[in-house]
Amino acid sequence: HLTEKTFKPICLRMPFVIVGTQGSLAYLRSYGFKTFNTIWDESYDDETNDDQRIEKIAFQLRALDVLPIEEKQRLFALAQEVCEYNYNHFYNGGFESILWAELTGMLDEL
Repeated sequence: HLTEKTFKPICLRMPFVIVGTQGSLAYLRSYGFKTFNTIWDESYDDETNDDQRIEKIAFQLRALDVLPIEEKQRLFALAQEVCEYNYNHFYNGGFESILWAELTGMLDEL
């Protein structure tokens, strides 16, 4: 599920890698957010084996960490469009509208 750890980088307009259960990024996208799958490999999100998923996440983080500073800056610049979109989606009503629709749908089912 989504927690404050997910929303902190969104609110701070920062790129992120989610260390979570399988499908966490897909779940975030289902709420209208974008992730960084066009900038770095997010295939770890599909891994069903917890240990292997953590290994894939660690591999991706190491791969990003060892990049030359110029490449890190280039990726950061590319990520800014996604960061800005997510920030606006969170604060300007898009996410709120989805949550209200979900809540009213659940209440209607009761």
